[in-house]
Amino acid sequence: MFVNAIDTHCHLNYGPKDSLVHNHLTDIMQEGDLYTAYWDVLSKISETAHIGKVFVSPFDGVLDTSRTEASNEFMFDLANKVDALYQWVIIDPRNENTFIQAERMLKSEKCVGIKIHPVCHKYSVEEYGDKIFSFADKLSAIVQIHPEKGADYILPFANQYQNATFIMAHLKNEYHIKAVRDAKFENVYVDTSGFASLKNRIIEYAVSQIGSEHILFGTDTYSAASQRGRIEFAMLEQRDKENILLNNAKRLFNM
Repeated sequence: MFVNAIDTHCHLNYGPKDSLVHNHLTDIMQEGDLYTAYWDVLSKISETAHIGKVFVSPFDGVLDTSRTEASNEFMFDLANKVDALYQWVIIDPRNENTFIQAERMLKSEKCVGIKIHPVCHKYSVEEYGDKIFSFADKLSAIVQIHPEKGADYILPFANQYQNATFIMAHLKNEYHIKAVRDAKFENVYVDTSGFASLKNRIIEYAVSQIGSEHILFGTDTYSAASQRGRIEFAMLEQRDKENILLNNAKRLFNM
């Protein structure tokens, strides 16, 4: 019997299919029906992979700062209409309106936290971290972060802002493990999204070093079947698999 997993790191395409924002990360989107992350297809993919809840930030808002505000409003509306969908509200630290959006949207149970992508938005967490994380700390918010560098660079902020929770995306190496292990307040998590988790022993090694309680499941819109299979067929105890796929997210997000 498969547990009904929670995908804590996913994206949606947003906007007309013929005018998607395009950069080096979105070449694959130009392949037409070979790749799509619109909800009509993504919902079927998730259902087939026994994923019951999907936490989403739309590609437009992540890849193009000029569309971040509209992307947040789109996702807030859609998440409140679709039971399985939950929102990551995207913050651009140079755009005060995104902070105003986040404070409003985080009051909804369908908004799970804050998404930041310093790589695509082209800023440094070291420069803007205090602004972002003091805001998250005030609201006791969860922040999902695409790291600019080794994931442990978040530790000075995690050890300062104990009311915030930090999720370092794309578990792939020792830096992610160090980020979890050395967080003074145990407020750092990692997720398994993207192709990095397909390394032969990265999931198993991480569990051997830090346990399974701070590891979250995610797809990042890579094949949900392969992402789920990586956990289901990992060399782990069943309890650890269920923690990663479901239990940790239920506890962290109060579901």
